[in-house]
Amino acid sequence: MNVRIAPSILNSDFADLRGELAKISTADYAHVDVMDNHFVPNLSIGLPVVQRILRTSPVPVDAHLMIEDPDRWAPAYAEAGCASVTVHAEAATAPVRLARELRSIGARAGLALRPASPVEPYLDLLEEFDMILVMTVEPGFGGQSFIDGTLAKITR
Repeated sequence: MNVRIAPSILNSDFADLRGELAKISTADYAHVDVMDNHFVPNLSIGLPVVQRILRTSPVPVDAHLMIEDPDRWAPAYAEAGCASVTVHAEAATAPVRLARELRSIGARAGLALRPASPVEPYLDLLEEFDMILVMTVEPGFGGQSFIDGTLAKITR
């Protein structure tokens, strides 16, 4: 297992994203949280802003899609040039099919799980994904306290 560092830009100064991205130029990825105010109760950035980030980021972009209907929208993030695209198991209709599609476009495929979602249904499918993101907070807002109960899921 390789450790990769992917700082989130969620709490960045969005008026100076180029400068904020420069601060993490030695990271492996820039983690970009995409929220639609449907799957999660918050709205952040969407594909047009991610496309602009892709043009200016000194590091590859890891797009974490906290959105409804990722089966429809995730391929566009891969086509735009995101190095990895992570979708929520709770939102994807066909996560394995979607992961294969993302990989065929050239992106790494990630699967995210909310803190209360069980990991067991996905254990036999791990080879279909390049990354599993076990959320240690409820998706949708930064600055939350770590949920200790997620450690057992991470171990599994």
